[in-house]
Amino acid sequence: MPRSSVAFTREPIDIAALAEAVSTVLTPEELAATPIEVRPLDDGAAAQVVMLDRVVLTVLRPRLVPAPTELARVYGAVEAPSDARWSTDCFTTWEPEGVIGVRLIEAAAAARGGAAVHLG
Repeated sequence: MPRSSVAFTREPIDIAALAEAVSTVLTPEELAATPIEVRPLDDGAAAQVVMLDRVVLTVLRPRLVPAPTELARVYGAVEAPSDARWSTDCFTTWEPEGVIGVRLIEAAAAARGGAAVHLG
């Protein structure tokens, strides 16, 4: 079972946001030495970040933040920031490289005017 997170942002997280996050999280030396791919899946229904042939982050297509009752039903006690317009479900592995995926989604969310909430 993957580690689950949700990003609440003012702007949607897309392939460009993920690529920017890779450049933010990894050093130039790491970028030069590590094969990295940011790829769309299923006609844009999801995107993945792959490093060293391992998926470190899967991000589903952003959706508008649901109404408070639906938000509570889906995510429990999680509260979206009042200025967040988009919610993006994200998944990382529990393997050690999953930590990079967590850092990537946090960087992408911050760049899009929001934050990530880690659900477990």
